[in-house]
Formats: sequence, structure tokens, C-alpha cells
Amino acid sequence: MLVFCYSLKFSKGYMKFPNFFAEWKIPGEDNLSMKTRKPSQERMRHIAWDTGRMFPIPLSSDHLSLLMVNPRLGHVHWKVREESLKEMLPGREDRFSGVPIVVRIYDVTDIVFDGSNAHSFLDLDVSALTGNHYFKVGTPARNYLAEIGLRGRNGSFAAVARSNTIFFDRDVPSRNYQVAGLFVGGPQNRIFSVENIFDAPVYERMNSQLQEVRREEALSIAVVFLGNADDALGLFIKDCSLKIARLGGDVRLFTRPAEWSGHGIKELVPEEMKSLARQICEDIIAAYRQRPFHLIHCHDWHSGMAGIEAYYGLHVPLILSLHSTEQERMQGKEMGSASSAICEIEKRCVRAASLVIVPHSSTREQTIDIYGVSPKNVVIIPDIVPEKPVGGTAGSLDVKKWQGLPREAPLVLFAGEISHAAGADLLIDAIPTVCRNHHMVHFLFAGDGPLKGELEARARHAGIGHRCRFLGDVSREVFDSLLDASDFVVIPARTWRDEGLAQTAIDRGRPVLTTHQSGSIVCLTARTG
Repeated sequence: MLVFCYSLKFSKGYMKFPNFFAEWKIPGEDNLSMKTRKPSQERMRHIAWDTGRMFPIPLSSDHLSLLMVNPRLGHVHWKVREESLKEMLPGREDRFSGVPIVVRIYDVTDIVFDGSNAHSFLDLDVSALTGNHYFKVGTPARNYLAEIGLRGRNGSFAAVARSNTIFFDRDVPSRNYQVAGLFVGGPQNRIFSVENIFDAPVYERMNSQLQEVRREEALSIAVVFLGNADDALGLFIKDCSLKIARLGGDVRLFTRPAEWSGHGIKELVPEEMKSLARQICEDIIAAYRQRPFHLIHCHDWHSGMAGIEAYYGLHVPLILSLHSTEQERMQGKEMGSASSAICEIEKRCVRAASLVIVPHSSTREQTIDIYGVSPKNVVIIPDIVPEKPVGGTAGSLDVKKWQGLPREAPLVLFAGEISHAAGADLLIDAIPTVCRNHHMVHFLFAGDGPLKGELEARARHAGIGHRCRFLGDVSREVFDSLLDASDFVVIPARTWRDEGLAQTAIDRGRPVLTTHQSGSIVCLTARTG
């Protein structure tokens, strides 16, 4: 049953339309309560007919509407009062008297239209005060707007009404190919994000192997992490281990003993590192003999040193999470003997591992090319370390530690939509030149948008992927920490931007680098110095 209910709100209250069923009568029908029987089909037809005549109320003002039929075909319909045209004539009869009515179609892509700054326009001679018209679109994937008015003898144009802005979609497949996705499935119905859908065979193979573990037996894992247990990654691994245990899993976490906790990994000499790895390896083997586990999962090269010895002693499958390679951590600097030794350890670990997990496609390419590992054994699973350390406060976020950046590295922040209008691609184009002259600078991109995937790929192909961090949408607390950690903010916009970001940055003592196209931003930065 179709029921119409209308209510209009005015400044002094509400005006309700009549109750159709209670007040509208059809001749020859009794007045039985609507609660006792349904309205007849004849009553419903009368209600629908009268409602159609009453609503919507016809427009009494000038209007013009623009629609996309398909990416190459548009449609306009309009109604203009003759009085509106006459009101335009006084003082301009020499230009507009007796001229035709024209619908002008403007290309207003990525601009704030002021009536004269369109990229191009197309005139449709329509002559009638009321009508509709189809027109062909020369270039799709653009924003179009229409105006109706009079075209003067000298080429000038006086508009009576303006339409809405319409985006005419592309008529070919997008060149922005997204290869990210979700992996869904497996015996435990796992769901997690993946960066590269072409790694699907690896995930499927991993799940088929996990299915060989008896369903009634909980998966038991030895997790090895010899890094700093108090940093974001260490706290995250510990937190995950506790959560998996609450879900019925068995995770045994192996970390540095207390007597080693005061030393940084790179501060240890090779013999000390070997001694630590040997001690952890003995702990893993002893734990296995008490209660066997199904696999060993190591995080980065230092944990891999212990894990690989346990792997050879127990013949338990080894999984290695390589959060970054030594080449990435060196940031293009010349590698010394310590870094060369770490590379050899990484190479030995990735070749022994049944599965290598990396966070980015650039890390995957390096692992395959430098260490000669088979592509089918390397899978991309983005790091999901929380935005702030577990148990820490929002204001205490150490951005450089969170992102694994050098302490002395200058940071440049881009915040906002990663789009053509915001100029994110202009910044990517400029970064190679900046990096050639400044060997430590890094760039943070906070936000999401249609160009995010494309710009990440461009950064990797240009060899600057390790200098850029695409963080996606972040919370307000995390953004404040990013702003405090940054040396300056870049706003490379092609169109007018709201001054909120620039004002916030300047209030926090951060310089702002922007473009003239940003409109009020230029004035803001000039006023504040």
C-alpha cells in the first residue's frame, strides 16, 4: 500500500497537509473507519491522482538544469520568464535587443567559476523560453556547468539562470589501477587487508597448509622479537600475543632478557649479537621440547638470527616479517661493515623462511632482487601498528619512531585530500629534485583520496618510496603530533583552499609553503609572515 505523508517546516511552526484517508471521500462509499478495512483501489487511484496534481508545486522562477546522459552526451532543460529577459535590456538595448536566447555550456573543471574564467564553452542557440536540448560533449571526465541568457552582438553574454555543476564521467576504463584488497577465507575465516591482490596464490597456499593442522588443536606459534620491547612495534606484538591467547591460540613470545634490555641492537658487537641469538635459540628449543609449536615467527634480522638457528635444530617452518630492509634503513648512505653484515643475515633468513612478510611492494621488490628469494615466498601485508604506542597518550606519539625515521631527518607534511585539485601530484613531481639536494628529508602524506594509490606507485618507481609515508586518514590527535614533528607544511593546491590548515600550522610555529592558486592562503601567509 502506498501512503503519502508530507510536512513542511516554517519559522513559526509546522504546516501539515490534510489526512487524505480521513477527509477525502469517494461518492457511493460508506464511511467505515480506516482502522476496520483497507481503502479500495478506486480510493487509492483518486488519492494518487489528486496528489500528482498538487505536488510538486510548479516552479515560478527561472531555472536551468544540466544532466549527463552518458559521458559523451548531455541534456539541458529550462524555463525562463519573458519578464526576466526584459529586465536585462534597459541601458543595453544596443547589444541585446532582438538577439537569440542561448544556453552556454562551460568547462569548469577544478576552478571556482566566476562567470568568465571557464576553460572553454559551447553555445546552444535555443530561442524558446521553455524547452530541452541534447548536446554532445567533446571531452569527458570533466566538470560542466550551464547558463541561459542573451548573447550580445559584440560577443558578450548576459545570464538569466545558472545550472548545477555536473561531472561527466570518463568513457574509458580508469588508468588508476588499484591492486589492494581484502583476503577473506581459510579455516578460521580470516579477513585482513592486502596490498597486492596478485599475491592471492600465496595466501591460498598458506591457508591450505594451515588446514592440515587438526581443527581441535590450537595453532601454536613461537614469536621472536629482539628489538626494543617498549617501542610501537614491540608493544603491538605483545598486545597481539595476549589477544590471540584470549581467542584460544597459543603464542609464546621470546624477547631480550633483562640484562640485554639496556643496549640498542646496533650497539652490540657481532660477538655479543651472536651470544644473544644463541641464548634465545636455546630458550626456543627448550620450550619446544616441553610443548611443541607449529611454526616460528621472527620479526626483522636480529630476531631472525635466533629463529634461523632454532629452525635448523627443530625443522619447524619459519616465517619472517621483514618490516624494512637494511637498504631502506640506510636511506641511500654508504654501507659500512656493520650494514653489510646485517644484509648477509637478512639474506640468510629470507632464503630459509617458508614465507616472508613485507609491508610494501618496494620492500618486496628489494627482497626479491637483492636477496634472490622466490617471488611466490614473499607476501605483502601492510603493517598495522597502531597510530600511537599501546598504552601511551595521544600527545606522546613519537612520529619518527612510529615511522622508523632517523632522528635528524627533516619532515615535510602534506595534509588533506590526495587529489588533483589539492596538488598532491605536484608535490610528488618535486620530491626527486628535493631529495637530490637534501639527503635526509622525508615527506608525510596525511589523508586519502583518488590519487593515493597512483602516487604511492609513482613514488616507488621514482626511487623515492622510502622517503614518503602515506598515512591515510588519521585522527585529530595523531594529526597534532604530525604537525608538531614536521619542519614545515606544504599546500600545493591548484584551486582555492580553506585557510584552516595554514592558520593552524602558523599558530603552531610551522612555516607554510603554498601556491598562488590557493587563493586566500597566499594572503594569509603574507599577512602573518
